[in-house]
Amino acid sequence: MRISNRHFRTFLCSLPLFCAMLFLYPGHMAAAETDDLRKLDEAVQQQKKKIKKVQTGIAAQQTKITASKKKERNLLDELEQIDRQIADESARLASLQEEMGRQNEMTFARQKEMDQVMLEKETLRQHMENRLAAYYRMGDIGAMNVFFSSASLAELLSLRENFQLMLKYDQQLIAAFKKKMTELEEKRLAHELEKNRLLQAAAEVMKQQETLTATQKERQDLLTLVKTERQLYQQAVKELEGAAQQLTATLKQLEGQATEARLEKERQQLADSPLKPSKKRKTASTRGFAGEKGKLSLPAAGTVVQKFGEHTDKASGVSMFANGITIETAPGSDIVAVYDGKIVYAGTLRGYGNLIITDHGGNYYSLVSGVGEILRKVGDTVKRQERIGVTSLHTGLLQEGLHFEIRHKTEAQNPLDWLEPSQISVKK
Repeated sequence: MRISNRHFRTFLCSLPLFCAMLFLYPGHMAAAETDDLRKLDEAVQQQKKKIKKVQTGIAAQQTKITASKKKERNLLDELEQIDRQIADESARLASLQEEMGRQNEMTFARQKEMDQVMLEKETLRQHMENRLAAYYRMGDIGAMNVFFSSASLAELLSLRENFQLMLKYDQQLIAAFKKKMTELEEKRLAHELEKNRLLQAAAEVMKQQETLTATQKERQDLLTLVKTERQLYQQAVKELEGAAQQLTATLKQLEGQATEARLEKERQQLADSPLKPSKKRKTASTRGFAGEKGKLSLPAAGTVVQKFGEHTDKASGVSMFANGITIETAPGSDIVAVYDGKIVYAGTLRGYGNLIITDHGGNYYSLVSGVGEILRKVGDTVKRQERIGVTSLHTGLLQEGLHFEIRHKTEAQNPLDWLEPSQISVKK
């Protein structure tokens, strides 16, 4: 199982707490008898507490930065969606305006047709008046018309029949005129109704555009605020990191003074109780784990894919400091103790996977996290190269490697300085 970058950063911030707890474990070097040494130890512990408090503040600010970035991404997504909606509404409004233009043209055409029909109506009216006057003058064909007319009865009847045909034709013209007027009026009304519908739809679209524009302005203002907050959080992180560096420098100075006091006491003890040459005692810096610098093997066979020190996290773009190295291993590989010691932590830490911490004495610890299976329990004594776990059998996104650290008290050491050079293979 692999530790995620976000969880790993939180783990690095929280690790001093675990180390501080480990100092309470039985078997650590007792406090110096002299008052000066005791005061130095108290000052070291106070400095550790200050560093822990600053690290907690950094973690809190980093959490706020992550939340701000998420909020910023959400707002950008909303603004992009609003932009698309505004573009869609603008296209819809343009379509409605184009359709209204066509309706206006058709209404104007209908009106011209109606004007033309009205002219035809006047011509038809004059024609009908002439037709009716002629019919009135002719009158009905009775006995007197036949008797006094110079035309024959057949000619009079033929004239009557032709006149009736003309009247029938005139009636058809009137009916056609009425029908055409009715159709034109219906079309004109239909165009007016469609124009009103289009005007109402356009008004709704413009209202929707106004609403979207107001929402867009609101989201843009909020985005500006979120960006400002994130910048403030990032500035706070920089200031806290600066404070942490100063506190760490002070801690190193105090620890150096305490170490020098202990060495001085030891040298004094050697001077007071000299040993035979054949039993010359090693100094503290060359005894036990401290004397193994540059001689250790990797806790698991593999390739180093991330070194100790400053690096930039690809996911967040934030500059971070790695307190250890990451080893790319084959699934199911053995994890071994790098030196003799005692298991002081062996279990799952929520969000970080399986973690094993080994106390090698002299305030030196080795830590491996991202363990697939833990084979030893707290309190077990282990020897160099003895199996303590197995790497995960899973590969892929969740299997990014085994994390390995070496710490002297709370101070992270560069594991590459402690490993046998021939054992190191770094991935480019």
